Amino acid sequence: MSNTREPRVAVVGATGAVGNQLIELIAARGFQLSDLKLFTTEAGAMQTVDAGGEERLVEALESPADLRDFDTAFLAIPTPRAAEIIAAQPGPILIDLSAANRPPADVPMVAPGLTSREAIAQMRNAKVFAIPHPAAHVLATCLKALGVRSGFVAATAMLGASAGGMEMLTATVDQTTDLLSARLELDDDEVQRGFNAFMREHERSVAAAITAQAVKLLDQAPTFSVQTVAIPVLHGSALTVDIQRPRAIKGDGEEAVELLRVAPGILIAEEGEPLGVIDAVGQEAIVVSVETRVDSVSLWCVFDNTRLAALGALWIAEALALSSPTLA
Repeated sequence: MSNTREPRVAVVGATGAVGNQLIELIAARGFQLSDLKLFTTEAGAMQTVDAGGEERLVEALESPADLRDFDTAFLAIPTPRAAEIIAAQPGPILIDLSAANRPPADVPMVAPGLTSREAIAQMRNAKVFAIPHPAAHVLATCLKALGVRSGFVAATAMLGASAGGMEMLTATVDQTTDLLSARLELDDDEVQRGFNAFMREHERSVAAAITAQAVKLLDQAPTFSVQTVAIPVLHGSALTVDIQRPRAIKGDGEEAVELLRVAPGILIAEEGEPLGVIDAVGQEAIVVSVETRVDSVSLWCVFDNTRLAALGALWIAEALALSSPTLA
């Protein structure tokens, strides 16, 4: 472990969709570190990626022990490999981005706007932190802003290909190209991703994880019904939220708009303007359109899922650095 004031940082999964966003945000937010090393657990090591205008080598992670000299390691990799590293306890604080698709475990699950920096400071002795699924983050953020603590909330998460990482992005592009060329052939266990929306057992399990995570992120939570659908969009995702109208919101619903407008991490869409998933790509904010009725509030939320995941992970590292007597 480093004794310097600035941490040594490793990004595992640097060539993936979220790993790329992490590297970009580390530079964009000016996160102070003494060393940054990039790893991949997949084939294709010894390539380079752009990190703050500098080409950096991505090396193969041969063993969890390769991380022992770092203070913080981001695990932007599939669950099985992340679990392997966590079980090995190589030394650094591990920020597990693979936790997004599972119900909360016995490790802190935290997110900006939902967890205070003071709470993070109290957890600084934890060796593993998990980030929630971006859809759970969006859902909990909106409900917290509106003060919804009871009643019934129905939500549908529509996840683009980037929610499944680089492999799903590549498969969607390849299938779309083949469909346009009238030459798509699928194996028996394959699902058509191009020009298709679908819900399978995987999507249902992600919906269960989103529900459990949203409950954990809120002090008090309503009853949820969450569905998840894969949509043929490359980057970005969307969430519809229908809420039994909270008692605190009266009148024409402008109060709901104002509560969301002042909430951290939310950007209200201009009234009457069409709002698509593409409008959120590259944004760090959740873009929300609000519709109020006599007995309910409906939200249409679009967000860049990979950027939101990377932002949440980096926020944890920033909060830990500020709270550490060694690294602050």
